Amino acid sequence: MPDAWETFHVPGGFGLLLVDVTQVKKALRILRDAKIPATFPHLIVRAVGLAYSRTPGAFQIVCNYHRLLPGALNVGLSMAGQTTYAPVVVLPAVDRSPLSSLIPMVIDAVDAAAAREAADLKTLYKWVIPFRWLRLWILRVLHRNLKFRLRLVGHFQVTCLNNTDMVVPLVFYSSGSLGVGAIRDRMIVIDGTPVVRPTVWLSGVGDHASSDGVRGGDAMQVIKSILEGDELVNEAREAAALKASAKAAGGPGLLLAEPQAAGDSPQRQT
Repeated sequence: MPDAWETFHVPGGFGLLLVDVTQVKKALRILRDAKIPATFPHLIVRAVGLAYSRTPGAFQIVCNYHRLLPGALNVGLSMAGQTTYAPVVVLPAVDRSPLSSLIPMVIDAVDAAAAREAADLKTLYKWVIPFRWLRLWILRVLHRNLKFRLRLVGHFQVTCLNNTDMVVPLVFYSSGSLGVGAIRDRMIVIDGTPVVRPTVWLSGVGDHASSDGVRGGDAMQVIKSILEGDELVNEAREAAALKASAKAAGGPGLLLAEPQAAGDSPQRQT
């Protein structure tokens, strides 16, 4: 990891945005009342996917001398691991997966990653490369390999922490990431009136090679509008209705609608 941080470039910048999550908490209540094991990160990932479908130019990747626009957005969700190197679970085509299919997909992917981590660590400890120059060369080659980068972290990363007010994650293999802090009650002003609402700080981190502050800020504003609007609440109601109908038909308890076909091969532009 020290070799990796020395090899890869640092992010070009980051921006912060305070978001009212009253509607997000409402959506979570609907899902949990329906016995669907939803969590806050599920709704954040879905909001990122919806934002991609409306601002695709803000989610770009630069690899070698090519600027790439994903055909569908694969999000890398950071999870707690056994070491300080947090594993990343890659969730395919989140822009095409409503909550009814996204939630079970995330649960299955996280469980699989947790089971796989021990074997991965054992392999890493077994194949230690003693020469620093060789490690750096391998890391540079891997960084220029698009398939490896997408398999490791997807097109865009999301990190959620519930033990800190703000989190600003560094860009690693992806060209952008979103950090989400804990939900806190704060005083905000709505229509000129101070009110107490549940809020979170969003931090968008971007690489200037792939985007700029205006595009990144526009994407964060879209994510904010989705989190503060009714869209996730409506999807939560649809997921609850799907589960209720499946239960009435004697089907499985968790969900669910299949996501649309994922055309996740990135289009290449020079």
